[in-house]
Amino acid sequence: MNWLDRIESEIQGWFTSPEALRTISAELRSLAPIASVAGWTIVSRYDDVREVLANDRAFGVTEVYAARMDRTTGTFFLGMENTPQYQREAGIARGAVRAEDARRIGMIVESSARELLSAAKQRGGAFDAVGEFSRVIPIALLREYFGVPGPDQATMQRWMRYLFWDIFLNQDDDRAVRAKSGACSGELKAYLEGLIRERKALVSRGDAPDDFVTRMIRQQAADPAIDDDLIRRNIGGVVVGAVDTQSKAIAHIADELLRRPAALESARRAAATNDEAALAGHVWEALRFNPHNAVLFRRCHQDVVIAAGTDRETKIAKGNTVVALMISAMFDPAAFERPDEFLTNRPNDSYLHFGHGQHLCFGTRINAIVLPIAIKALALLDHLAYDERGPGKIEYEGPFPDRMLLRFDVPK
Repeated sequence: MNWLDRIESEIQGWFTSPEALRTISAELRSLAPIASVAGWTIVSRYDDVREVLANDRAFGVTEVYAARMDRTTGTFFLGMENTPQYQREAGIARGAVRAEDARRIGMIVESSARELLSAAKQRGGAFDAVGEFSRVIPIALLREYFGVPGPDQATMQRWMRYLFWDIFLNQDDDRAVRAKSGACSGELKAYLEGLIRERKALVSRGDAPDDFVTRMIRQQAADPAIDDDLIRRNIGGVVVGAVDTQSKAIAHIADELLRRPAALESARRAAATNDEAALAGHVWEALRFNPHNAVLFRRCHQDVVIAAGTDRETKIAKGNTVVALMISAMFDPAAFERPDEFLTNRPNDSYLHFGHGQHLCFGTRINAIVLPIAIKALALLDHLAYDERGPGKIEYEGPFPDRMLLRFDVPK
């Protein structure tokens, strides 16, 4: 890379950085909180973002995600409007995740984090907090809770990354991303078809583990209208959203705490005293400064007015693509007191980390377990810091954290 390419890369990086997005968002909230141009509408205030996401009749997802899902994991309810098919297929997936699973999920995450950090201790305390931690924990969850181990860890990570990238983040339809996703799609489909056959054999023998896959197969036994293709599509859609989203969130939270020594020490105290509420406050507040979902997209299905009765009341035209700026909404001073300060006592339900409305993230309850436990394990490490032999920041592959070199003191 020559000097001109490096400068261009740095400029592009700045414009997509959380700091730049927060600066630009502040200007939008003040000057043009609902800005429409050339078929696009950008919404930046908290109340307006929530209104868009809550109004699934007027603001849909089909045009944004459905075709990408069809060509990758297969038709999935996150790409559907609120139709009978959506209700049925989402209900089948939700029926395979139970509230009483919380303890089991927590134990899987805690065990995985402990094992990974024990290995880091054996290496003297230096580790890649993405490749050797945040991106591995969700794979353990797929294997032990969802029942989707994959051929091996590296293959699962490749499948999950490129499929998620193409479905949700490939807005400019990058050919390289689409090609990698296409290859992963065929491999994942063949794997899941084989997994379903194998699991059905275990169910018939009474030897099947109690996990997400088995539970959907048991629902099929009670409702023969649930075919194998529906089961495959539900498995594929759910697992693709589970790995790099959690990994990105863990990495961003850790990074924001490392930037704030006082907050990291406060999180460490909360972790050491098992103050789960206080620790969660640090987790969600850190993620607010660099959310894993900075924006969400919707397509306007009918002419509709938002922010009615306010001085920013605006009619959005049918066909417009709506950009809901999540990062902006969570820095709106009308909703977040002293938004530029790191405050850990904000109400949990004020955050928009997992969306809002019909398409609230399927894994919201699971994420609420996984992220604090993973961060707790990191916070308890002695003198956690960026490794001075590394770049001192997260390194990315496209939109995904790919490497973050940290180190901690290992007791002698």
